[in-house]
Amino acid sequence: MTIPSASNPGDSNDDIDLIASRLTLPNGVVVPNRLVKAAMAEGIGLGGGPPRAGHFELYRRWANGGWGMILSGNVQIDPRHLASPHDLTITPSAFDLKAYTKLASIVHKVDPDTLLLMQISHPGLQSSSMINLSRWPWEPAIAPCEARPDISGGGDGGGGFMSWIWGHAMWPTKSRKIHKVEEWLDIVERFVGAAVVAEKAGWDGAQVHSAHGYLLAEYLSPLTNHDPAPLPGVPEIVPIRLHLLYLILRGIRDNTNSSFVKAVKINCSDFVQGGLDENQATEIVHTVISWQMVDIIEISGGTYAQPAFASPESLKKTPSARQSLFAHFTTSLLPSIPSPPEGPAIILTGGLHDRTLIASSIRDRACDLTGIGRPACMIPDLPDRIILNPTIQAKDAELGGYSIPGREFMKTVLGGANPASNSGTKDRSTSKGGIPLVGAGVSTLWHEWQMCRIGRGLNADYGMHWLRGFLVEEVWWEVLYGLPVGWWNKGRR
Repeated sequence: MTIPSASNPGDSNDDIDLIASRLTLPNGVVVPNRLVKAAMAEGIGLGGGPPRAGHFELYRRWANGGWGMILSGNVQIDPRHLASPHDLTITPSAFDLKAYTKLASIVHKVDPDTLLLMQISHPGLQSSSMINLSRWPWEPAIAPCEARPDISGGGDGGGGFMSWIWGHAMWPTKSRKIHKVEEWLDIVERFVGAAVVAEKAGWDGAQVHSAHGYLLAEYLSPLTNHDPAPLPGVPEIVPIRLHLLYLILRGIRDNTNSSFVKAVKINCSDFVQGGLDENQATEIVHTVISWQMVDIIEISGGTYAQPAFASPESLKKTPSARQSLFAHFTTSLLPSIPSPPEGPAIILTGGLHDRTLIASSIRDRACDLTGIGRPACMIPDLPDRIILNPTIQAKDAELGGYSIPGREFMKTVLGGANPASNSGTKDRSTSKGGIPLVGAGVSTLWHEWQMCRIGRGLNADYGMHWLRGFLVEEVWWEVLYGLPVGWWNKGRR
C-alpha cells in the first residue's frame, strides 16, 4: 500500500469534522471520535496467558494513533478453551491483574481520552484441542450441542474430502454438550469475573463476544442449540435463547460501576442454512436494547463455516451500495432504535475503507461508530495519519488496496477458498470446493504477523511473503521463542 501524500485540503473537511465528533454513550462516557480499532487476534504469544511485551508496544502504537476506542482481541474467560493459540486469557490471579493493569496504563498514559475495551470470549465448539496447546487433544470443546464445526462453507456438511480432513484434524472429537445448569452458571460467573478484573485493571469497559459462532452465539442459534433449557433467575419475558446472555449482562451491570462501558457483539446472520437469520437477529437486538444494560452494540456476522467477519471477499456480492459487510442490516435496524445517548451506540465493522464511506455511514446513520480492522494492523496511527488528516484529500484517504504476497498460492496449497456471498446462500462457483475458513485464515495470519512486527518495535512489511512470515514470525518468534515464555508465565500464575 502506498501511503497518501499530503496535499491541499479538499472538500472533505465536513467529513473529517463528522468523524472527529464526540459521541456520548448511555452511561455518560464520551467517545472522543467515531473511529474504533476493531477487535483482532494480535498473534502474539502462544498457549494463552495475559499480555506480554509485544502487546504493550502494539497497544502503545495504537494509543498514539488517534483512535476514539481500542477493542482488544479475544480475551478468553477459560484458559482451557482458546479460539486460536495466540489468544489472551484472563483469570482472577494477581499475575493477570498486574499485566492487564500495565497494558491499560500504557494506553491511558499516551492518550487519556481513548477508550480501551476488553473483548471477553468463549469459543465454544470452535475451540480446537489440536492447535491451541491449552488442553489434551482428546479433551472435547463444550457447547449447547454435540458437534464439530462445519467448515465446508455452507452449513450442510458438504465441501468434500479436504473439509473432512481439516475438520477431523483440528477437532478430533465432537464437542461435549453441556447438560447441567450449574455449568452454564459457572460460565456466567467467568464472564462476569473477567469484566470485574478488567475494571480493576483500569480498562474502560468490556465487550461480550456473542457472535462468530462462539459459545454465546451457539446458545442463540437454532442450528447449535436445538433444545434450549431455561436458566434460573431470568424473568419469564426473556426469550429462552437469550437466557445466557441476559445473565452475563446483568451480572456485569450489577458488579461494575455505571461508568464502566458495557458492550456486546452480535451476529446479524450466521450465513449458513439453519442458522441465525436477519429477522431473528433484529429481534435479538431489540430485546437486548430493551434491557437497558448495554452502551454499545457491534454488528457482525458469520461462523467458521462462513467467516464473513474475516473475509473482505464477501464484499463482492453485498446488497448494500456501501462496502461494509453488514451495512444493509444496520441501515434497516437503526431507524427503529433510539440514537445515543438514549440508546446504545452501534458499531459497524468491515469494509469501510475510505473517509467518504465512513462519513456517509455515520451521516446516514448506518452506524454511530466505525470499526477498522486489518488496515490498523498496517498503519497503527491510521486516524491521525490519514482519516482525520486535513492535508489528505478525500480521494487519497483510502485504506487497504494492498495485496498479500503468496496469498493465492497458499490458499491453493492449503485447500482454501473465498467465502460465499453474505446473502447467506451457498455459492459453489465462488468457493470452488475449497474451505472458506482456510482462505480467510491465510489472510488473517499474515495480518497477525504484521502486528507481531509492530509489537517488536518494527513497522508493517507490505512486501513480506506469506511463507517468510510463517517461518520468521510464526515459527521463530512465536513457537521457538514465544512458547517457552508462555509456559514460564503459566508456571508463575
